[in-house]
Amino acid sequence: METLTKTIRLLIVDDHQMVRDGIKVMLESRQNFLRFEIDEAENGEIAIRKILTKNFDVVLIDYQLPGLTGAETLQKIRLYKKDIKVLALSNYDEFSYVRSMINEGANGYILKNVEPSQLVHAIEAVLNGKSYYSNEVALKLIESAKNADKPENLEKSGLSNREVEILKMIAWEMTNDEIAKSLFISKRTVDTHRQNLLKKLRVKNTAGLIKAAYSFNLL
Repeated sequence: METLTKTIRLLIVDDHQMVRDGIKVMLESRQNFLRFEIDEAENGEIAIRKILTKNFDVVLIDYQLPGLTGAETLQKIRLYKKDIKVLALSNYDEFSYVRSMINEGANGYILKNVEPSQLVHAIEAVLNGKSYYSNEVALKLIESAKNADKPENLEKSGLSNREVEILKMIAWEMTNDEIAKSLFISKRTVDTHRQNLLKKLRVKNTAGLIKAAYSFNLL
């Protein structure tokens, strides 16, 4: 029985010929059930012109390009081709680069030291509607999310003394009724403080409040 080969139309956007050639060699070495039709662009302006005249399934684009940056190029690409899949490909895993590409609509971010099998896996992942990040990039995204959810210290959190007191009681697993009786305030007042805590600490639920209490060494 003959095996069907899927064709993927790919555009590589990088200002170094050696990089473009290396990617082509990597992908051509993996052409078993996938066949790649590869085009190239050495800068963002050329990439945009090609995207306007041809249909591509995936764009591999470097962040650092002459003229338009990768993020600026991606912003323009999204104006014309909202559904095209885009993988950022870079030597750098600095969070500012990653964030700017994701903000402009990149479906993933991988480093140029990627193995051929991982590159193909990344391409298949974004074609299937998933996101894909190199391990180093994924770790930075996770760390950034942790830092965004956790204030640096209690003084900078903006909590009042009463809110800190209630946060401790929540972490002790006291109910709103128990907190109200202990502090001689109404349950509605406790509810209001709880909502304020959620907003100030940028968490979604009681588990998030307890986690914040631990981070402040309140327990």
